[in-house]
Amino acid sequence: MKKLLTRLLTLSSIGLLMLTACKKDGALVTSNGGKAGTLVVSSNTIVLDKTKLNDTSTVIHFNISKANYGYSAGVTSTLQIDSMGDNWKNPKTVILGANVFAQKYTTNDFNALMLSLHLTPNQAGQVQVRVSQAISSAIAPVYSNVITLNVTPFSLASYLYVPGAYQGWSPGSAASLVSPNSNNIYSGIINFTGSDLNFKVTSEADWNGTNYGAGSGAGTVSTTGGNLLAPADGGLLVTVNLNANTITFVPQWSIIGDATPGGWGADTNMFYNAGTGTWYITAKLVSDGGQAVKFRLNNAWATNLGGSNGTLTLNGGNISVPNTTPAGAMYNITLDPVANTYTLVKQ
Repeated sequence: MKKLLTRLLTLSSIGLLMLTACKKDGALVTSNGGKAGTLVVSSNTIVLDKTKLNDTSTVIHFNISKANYGYSAGVTSTLQIDSMGDNWKNPKTVILGANVFAQKYTTNDFNALMLSLHLTPNQAGQVQVRVSQAISSAIAPVYSNVITLNVTPFSLASYLYVPGAYQGWSPGSAASLVSPNSNNIYSGIINFTGSDLNFKVTSEADWNGTNYGAGSGAGTVSTTGGNLLAPADGGLLVTVNLNANTITFVPQWSIIGDATPGGWGADTNMFYNAGTGTWYITAKLVSDGGQAVKFRLNNAWATNLGGSNGTLTLNGGNISVPNTTPAGAMYNITLDPVANTYTLVKQ
């Protein structure tokens, strides 16, 4: 009898332990919906310095505390930076990752970010910053406090100047070449006129900086060379690559016609796409169905292209423009002078 009672008590104890274990295993951990952390920034006012473009030190530093979800959870934070008045419709975002709560920027990176938000170079502007935090795509994110930054970015563009016989050898009044991202590749349209086509390239709008002349090989530049020589007169797209010390020339194409902004009396110059070898422009065309457009080389009739249905011929007919009255319409216009094709696409 005693043995039977002992066995019964043992079985009862085991049962209680199993029930207890089941209760622990079945316990549910629930989120409280989450409370976002607090965002802080090293400075609310930043004036970016172009001389520190290649400086790798930190110019601005963001820190965010961890969101509270009522239990220990892996939190993914996303820094959001947006222009004023956009109401977070199209913010620039940086995913910080799980349990990462800081983001640093160098001058170069933060300046590029500010320009992408359309802040005006060399003028103080404002942007908003916040952090989105989430533990799962199934749970709505929570957002930190919003910080307003006052930032003065700088233009990334840099310039070279092209003094020559065509304009009296004066760097101060010479046409310029621009490198939009300061990557040492400069381009611009230079209108070489007259019979003397000699010129040089200068780093400043005077003779006191670095001056570039002809290199030892065709199509090269050097700081010790003599004058460069344009291959022809007229408008040329000049590109100087200081990474490779090269220079190239591409003839200038334009549109003209009574449907164009300048009518038949003035050309509207096009832009060159070095990647595709084509020329392009977005321009307002006005036509009642009887107006037209043509393509000209170097703003002269010696070489002009016309045609229809996307195909061009030398000295071809006027290209008809559909009825756009009364206000006209914006058109994306492209020209491939090698394939003798064009497109005229209404926006």
